Amino acid sequence: MFKFKVSVLSITLCSALLFGCQSTEKNNASDMGMNVPIWVLNPTVDQGLAAASCVSASNSFSMDKSQAATQARAELASQIETRVSSLQEEYSTKISSMGNTNTESKISITTAQLTDQYLRGSKVARVDYAQMDKVKNLCAMVTLSETKTKELFSQLLKEAPIKLDPENETLLYLNFMKSENSAK
Repeated sequence: MFKFKVSVLSITLCSALLFGCQSTEKNNASDMGMNVPIWVLNPTVDQGLAAASCVSASNSFSMDKSQAATQARAELASQIETRVSSLQEEYSTKISSMGNTNTESKISITTAQLTDQYLRGSKVARVDYAQMDKVKNLCAMVTLSETKTKELFSQLLKEAPIKLDPENETLLYLNFMKSENSAK
């Protein structure tokens, strides 16, 4: 009798777990009726910067593309701002370690002006439609090339009050490139 009760209890428990797992919410994009290109979810470009954005599709492809690109550029500007902030902190650490007593030194630059200047060099690299929650969207990815990214970094360092040796500049650049998504 005890064996029978244990068997019934085991079957009941397994059934509850099995049916409980089937009733969980869908968490895969395709299960939720979404068809989004991977480059929208994870925009990347070799040795440069990239950002993507989507807008609800209307009957005007060019207007939708322009709006999606504008939003992606705003995201790219946010990335640059985050990277500059990280660069300022790292720069301050580097000059402190070099024996400079002025640990409050910051790269004094109008980030907005520089960002705007370099965003003019960004390009719309990809455009595609995506299905999100049964709504058709147009997505665009904008990129800033490796050359433009290096120019931006160099311009930031030109504004620094204390020049660093090439090795420290290289380390800062590598960290500048790694700092993507650090604010997200």
